[in-house]
Amino acid sequence: MSVALVAPSPVEGVLRARADHADRVALELGGRHLTYAELCDLAGSVAAALGPVRGALVGVLASRSLTAYAGSLAVFGAGAAHVALNPEHPAVRQASVLHQARVHTLLVGPEAIDQVAPLLREAPAVRRVVAPEQAVPSELVAAFPDVVFVGVDGLAPAALTAPPVAASDLAYLVFTSGSTGQPKGVVIEHGHLAHYMSNFREHVATPGPEDRLATTYELTFDIALHDMLQAWWSGAALCVVPARQLVAPARFIRDQRITWWFSVASAAMLMARQGTLRPGVFPLLKVSMLCGEPLPASAAKAWAAAAPNSVLYNVYGPTETTMELAFYPWTEGSEAECRHGIVPIGVPFPGHQHVLVDGAGAEVDGAGQGELLLEGPQVGAGYWDMPERTAQSFVTLPGRDGRWYRTGDLVERDANGMYHFVSRLDHMVKLRGHRIELGEIEAALRVVAGTDLVAVVPFPVVDGNAQGLVAFVAGGPGLSADALRHGLEARIPAAMVPGRVEVLDELPLNSNRKIDRGALVALLDR
Repeated sequence: MSVALVAPSPVEGVLRARADHADRVALELGGRHLTYAELCDLAGSVAAALGPVRGALVGVLASRSLTAYAGSLAVFGAGAAHVALNPEHPAVRQASVLHQARVHTLLVGPEAIDQVAPLLREAPAVRRVVAPEQAVPSELVAAFPDVVFVGVDGLAPAALTAPPVAASDLAYLVFTSGSTGQPKGVVIEHGHLAHYMSNFREHVATPGPEDRLATTYELTFDIALHDMLQAWWSGAALCVVPARQLVAPARFIRDQRITWWFSVASAAMLMARQGTLRPGVFPLLKVSMLCGEPLPASAAKAWAAAAPNSVLYNVYGPTETTMELAFYPWTEGSEAECRHGIVPIGVPFPGHQHVLVDGAGAEVDGAGQGELLLEGPQVGAGYWDMPERTAQSFVTLPGRDGRWYRTGDLVERDANGMYHFVSRLDHMVKLRGHRIELGEIEAALRVVAGTDLVAVVPFPVVDGNAQGLVAFVAGGPGLSADALRHGLEARIPAAMVPGRVEVLDELPLNSNRKIDRGALVALLDR
């Protein structure tokens, strides 16, 4: 549903920052520094090279390169909608995204140029490829004579402009995993994005020109756009964390004098395990945000001690509600508010309605548990070209106005109206007649194992029904699977104790740096 707002182009805020801070550093990337003037000039040239794409969808196949960042800004400057692709994803998935989004123009970073040929064979609708940082290989041009290629030698000076946009104009698509195996595109319009930017800057925090914002995310995680726009609307510096330092970013935070940090919660868990969250180690941090996974209280306490001058937020928000919707600030009294050792997710931004619905579809009054449903100006327009899937997830409620998004999250509301994440409804299993929340087992396992890096998966699953549970713990040789099982038996009912416990050196992470449950199941399938 479109929101009643004449939305500014995201580029307007960047151009205001350029006017005020032309010579300040806008982007730091692998030893390179671009000022606001240089960033906007590059983005203007790339926008012109994209051709007449206003209202179309442009794919950005790039990771941690100038193309990823200046190119994303260029897409908005050209009046197009942004479709991110991750060079680490399989070509068949990339082709599915390009086909679904009907992408005809593709921006490619130098890190992905070798993927262009197989991708063009899989996605023949792409008719224009722009590679702003290099010359296009001659063999690529020869192999695809019907495709227009523009390399660095084809860029021409052009001013970056902010095209007029309406609230209902498409801003970006984010393709997430689909239950059918086909990725589904979440539709976010400019009105939704404008409301998010306004809400964040009004109700959470606004960077200043002196700030240095780290960005950890791949473009396929919508928070990458958050990082860019929040930094570049403020005259601040966006500092790209190199891929090799994502697993252990503490030195980067210190050496690069980072003042704003935003990452998935597992980053804090890994750093705690590495012993790098020493008290006071990050004195320059002013704002810290952790998202994407349940945040253990132990990890929050360790981070708060490591960054004593920072406000720490546990951040919640499905992709379908435009980046993030709730920011819970950690305080000295927060530990008493935690449930099962997990930090609350807070309350959604003002202007949004939120209800809990039980398994029978009835609203839960007062304190209780249920699926969280959300309505308001950040709730997206649905799924791209998937009317049936959209109708399942974006619904109306009897006696209530608006269009509500079913989050699929089981959430508990306490007596004070605070929300607590319990589990994904699709992480709830029925095993031998018992309804089991995997999050409750994981909470007990954290205590028994003495680490936050744990996961429980149903396995095997036959005809959609779980036949057993397997627990995974990152802990190395000091942990015994038998001892962990005995510890769980003392804390949770026998029906919930996993029949198998695997102790690994590390838990696999996906491209967004979250614990990769699919990869864990794949280990069991071998």
